[in-house]
Amino acid sequence: MSVKFTSKNVKFTGALKAFTEKQLRSIERISGDIIDAEVIVNEEKLDFRVELTLKTKLHSYFIEDRDPILKQALRATLNTLKSQVKKNKEKLKKEKKRKNKSGVFKRFVPAGSVPLDTIKLKEETPANRLMVSDNFSRKPLSVEEALFFLKESGENAYMFMNAETNKIAVVFYNKNKSASIIEANIQI
Repeated sequence: MSVKFTSKNVKFTGALKAFTEKQLRSIERISGDIIDAEVIVNEEKLDFRVELTLKTKLHSYFIEDRDPILKQALRATLNTLKSQVKKNKEKLKKEKKRKNKSGVFKRFVPAGSVPLDTIKLKEETPANRLMVSDNFSRKPLSVEEALFFLKESGENAYMFMNAETNKIAVVFYNKNKSASIIEANIQI
């Protein structure tokens, strides 16, 4: 974990840096590996302003707080970060639990039918069924992030908006069990 400290108009002592690093190590146990952390401390008129930017594998956080006492502003910022990290971890646990409970695929529908939502389920042969899944990202991702989410989901495909090209794309496992990508020619 690398922590970058920046101070403007105020001296950020070694004790405060050690306190911050200790708190970030305890947060790292909750969030997983911290890729990058930056703490900016600024004195503005009668208040100290603390900005904290943190990047982990799954999330990025930005927290800002002000207080007349520097250590209290720093403590409040770190406490806010800790509560957000815990909240996101619980959210991921619930999502994973919900996914495991309902199975990988949401339902089966006959292949070639349109629209999918209006179809009544009938007994079909396994070769003649289409599996409908909601395994996609609403926010733009890089191809590497999409591959990470594909591996984590346990499914065979993952749809996402490619952040580099602004096109809809799908990463999937091909016959050789290696990852492939399909990208639409339309931009959104």
